[in-house]
Amino acid sequence: MGRGPTTKYYKVLNQDYVEGTLTCLKQATIKEQINNDFPLILNIEPTNRCNLSCYYCPRKKAEKGFGDMPFEVFRRIIDEASHFKKLIMLNLHKDGEPFLHADFFEMVKYAKQKNVAKTVHLNTNALCWTDSVIENILNCGIDDITLSIDAARQETFRRLKGVDCLERIERQVKRFFEKRKELALKRPFARAKIMEFAGISREEIREFYEKWEPIADMVQVTGVHSWSGEIKNIQITDERAGKRFPCGLLWYSLAINWNGEVTVCSVDWNTELKVGNIRNQSLTEIWNSKEIKNIRKAHLKAEFTDYQVCEQCIVWVSIGDLTSFLKERKEFFE
Repeated sequence: MGRGPTTKYYKVLNQDYVEGTLTCLKQATIKEQINNDFPLILNIEPTNRCNLSCYYCPRKKAEKGFGDMPFEVFRRIIDEASHFKKLIMLNLHKDGEPFLHADFFEMVKYAKQKNVAKTVHLNTNALCWTDSVIENILNCGIDDITLSIDAARQETFRRLKGVDCLERIERQVKRFFEKRKELALKRPFARAKIMEFAGISREEIREFYEKWEPIADMVQVTGVHSWSGEIKNIQITDERAGKRFPCGLLWYSLAINWNGEVTVCSVDWNTELKVGNIRNQSLTEIWNSKEIKNIRKAHLKAEFTDYQVCEQCIVWVSIGDLTSFLKERKEFFE
């Protein structure tokens, strides 16, 4: 999620975001656009089922269990969002592989039909891609895809992901780009991603870059975080800060889990910071709820240890310190 230690890999992934990240908005964007009517970004989890077993993912430990968001719930979210200013980004993923949802392409089409976001984006491991899936990807209207390939060598992929299928994924991703070219399409934009794990050599990062730069629209190199300390024995390589300050995400985004539970961000893998449930509340109510205001107040008071998911998190770092500005926006916490 965050930027890694090698600054030469930082790139502008989206004009509203800090270089090198699709999580942290620029301070200028935050100052100009945040409002208490509706979030600027929604992260919707179609499913938290997955076809890989990445050792650095805590998904299987989550108390919410496994499941798929019903299409009716998704439609209600999109219908509400359509009444407000366009989202900067609609992320159609969270803790699982979105393409495993039976109605995923209908979800994308509905969001695009309702024109709710400037960019509809998702992360995928591309393992379940077939010619049929690729055809649907190219026809459903999705704008932006991050391809979580994460290795240039088979042994690295196996160690990280728990299975041996790198060559298969590479073939499918290359087929996607070939088919897009055949159809003379420019969308969806697709970037190949790798993370700067301590166990991945600089040589392999370079191999990955050189392999995918001629094929993908962009190569993204990110850092690694520990899901707020949940993943043990992992060396964090995400960007760090010398001091702690409030997390800006609390002022511009929400995450909606497959079961309807709404949390403050996509790092909250175990839904610790529940601020509502879309099954019986509107997002507008949740965005202005007592629960989310209390979390914002705690951050402004530097009471980060009140919440386990916040205590060891570092995803907020790249946004920078907005404490003075956020304290002035009293409608968000009073």
